[in-house]
Amino acid sequence: MRPNQTASRLIPCLGLLLASSWVHAGDLWEITSSSMGPDGKPMPYTTTQCLPSNAMDPATALGGMGSCTFDQKSGTASAVTFAMTCKTPGMPADLGSMRVTGDASLSGNNFDMHYVITTGPQATGPGSDFKMSGTAHAVKKGPCNTQ
Repeated sequence: MRPNQTASRLIPCLGLLLASSWVHAGDLWEITSSSMGPDGKPMPYTTTQCLPSNAMDPATALGGMGSCTFDQKSGTASAVTFAMTCKTPGMPADLGSMRVTGDASLSGNNFDMHYVITTGPQATGPGSDFKMSGTAHAVKKGPCNTQ
């Protein structure tokens, strides 16, 4: 599989990178991310979502990646580095798992994260060495509307 084919198969999973369960009470966040595809073109993604109050941290922000295991996590919510392996729903089986590494910081109503996504070591063949880097910025907009 060529890198562009790998990217086209991973792009639907990228929306999950910063998604977590929708809740009806808590803090409303606007999250904007931009990953660089293998062709060097940015792939922007923006979403607005409600998270439990005071819950924005890397573990929460990355919670939508599926079944993830932290291989390394150090620091606090205000400054953390992490590495984790994720089995993502909808991820093609031949790509295996995804590894996500990065750093994040929370300062008041602003959350920033840098990350690198690679396919798992069990992926084989052309495109199995897929790597995508990106950034995310989130701003707390206020309380969520309850419905």
